[in-house]
Amino acid sequence: SFPDDFRGSRTIVLVAFDFKQRADLDTWGPFIDRIACGDRARARLFPVLPRAMRMMEKMIVMTLRKDAAEPAAREATVPLFVDVDEFCLALDIADRDLIHTFVVVEDGSVSLHCAGLYDDAAGQLVEAHVAKPA
Repeated sequence: SFPDDFRGSRTIVLVAFDFKQRADLDTWGPFIDRIACGDRARARLFPVLPRAMRMMEKMIVMTLRKDAAEPAAREATVPLFVDVDEFCLALDIADRDLIHTFVVVEDGSVSLHCAGLYDDAAGQLVEAHVAKPA
């Protein structure tokens, strides 16, 4: 369960608010795959959806599973049905039109939050936070 699920290893978390952000998430894919295959960090994708959509959870989860070709990607994708305003306030997310990337360290705290598509600068920043000694 969260946040206990974060304890014990570095986790790169991608947060999206709209199914149309799939292409934005995919910009991070090769970087995440490279980092995760080296056992330096694991990855989680949190599609954040309004609590009212929970009644459609089965259909949403089936759609997400179809989009994730690899079993590991399916397992790493956890839809969150929450009060979106409260969620954004708690994580200091100002722009829901962007995807957000977090590095969560072993104690469950956030060491980095950046927003937007993957680029080399964002990748280097995330990699530096993943490599930082605990």
